[in-house]
Amino acid sequence: MVRRDGAEARKERIEKIARRIQAALFANKDTGYISLKKTVATLSIEVGCTPEKIMEYLELLAITDQFIIDHENDQIRKIVS
Repeated sequence: MVRRDGAEARKERIEKIARRIQAALFANKDTGYISLKKTVATLSIEVGCTPEKIMEYLELLAITDQFIIDHENDQIRKIVS
């Protein structure tokens, strides 16, 4: 059995989360956003991380301009070019 180091496992989790968010935003392209709380809860179950860790990953992805996190309106929005 192959063992992965922590950095590799973390990278895979972040990439998985990014793919899920982009797919959900694409599926909701008419509104351009998805619910932040529901998304964090769903990802927490799917990925197996705490909601706090999921938010940490989402914040990292938002810094890299993957999407915008709107805490006031409880939304994750796609970036409009």
